[in-house]
Amino acid sequence: MGGRKMARDEENAYGSQDLDDQQQPLAQELRLRLILAGRTGVGKSATGNSILGHRLFPSRLAATPVTRSCALGSRSWAGWRVEVTDTPDLFTAQGRHADPDCTQRASCYLLSAPGPHALLLVTQLGRFTAQDEEAARGVRELFGAGVLARAVVVFTRREDLEGGSLHDYVRATDNRALRALVAECGGRVCALDNRAEGAERDAQVGELLALVERLALEHDGAPFTDDVYGLAWARRHARPEDTLRLVAARLAARGGLGRGWRREWGRGRRWLEAARRGWPLALLLLGGALLLVLLLLQRVAPGPD
Repeated sequence: MGGRKMARDEENAYGSQDLDDQQQPLAQELRLRLILAGRTGVGKSATGNSILGHRLFPSRLAATPVTRSCALGSRSWAGWRVEVTDTPDLFTAQGRHADPDCTQRASCYLLSAPGPHALLLVTQLGRFTAQDEEAARGVRELFGAGVLARAVVVFTRREDLEGGSLHDYVRATDNRALRALVAECGGRVCALDNRAEGAERDAQVGELLALVERLALEHDGAPFTDDVYGLAWARRHARPEDTLRLVAARLAARGGLGRGWRREWGRGRRWLEAARRGWPLALLLLGGALLLVLLLLQRVAPGPD
């Protein structure tokens, strides 16, 4: 297998749940790290369970989000140790509001350090909504736009294709936002029926993981990384709770708080610029008003006796 030509990177320093029977020692397996992303309710956790081949992440139909925190699971597949990070809603405005101190976003970084080989953008077949668009924007904001070069759009409810071609579906859709996102992700798409079991499920998951494997090999096995992953990985031997706090602070400064400060500064600059451009008009209006007042005073002033 092509992946065996790659040097193995170090183990995830923050642990993983290896719940399946390993057929070879962990140290001999190459790492393939995946992050599940998308809006609430599209089936991220169910997709993670399909990939793992067993139920690990909480997943059920509910009116409120089921996944509340990031979690990590792993399995062996074709000589790889596949590590899957499940996420709550980290990517919409509502989700970010529920994570004001960036703790869950920092946890996502720590669990997937030193960086993911692929980001799985999960959406539901036939229901790519404004919230999905918002989640995609949130992914770019958290990791940077470059992360979509490592992304795969994963559609749940594959059964709704009724045997049709997923690529034909994407080409024929009139949803411009979906087509643009798929193009930004290099045309990489896959579909899963998360209710499938046994050989049918394994075939679908094998299709997805083969796509991810090709993507990893295109980058010579190097994961996606940025300065926050660099911080998390440099501190992989430190106390996890200390690293979590530092990474959360870095994300707050780089993301929410930093953007807020820049936004307010930008508004202030625009106000000052508008005021500067408006000074001549303001002086003219003020001068006209003063002249009008003087004329009125002159007219009402009593004449000489």
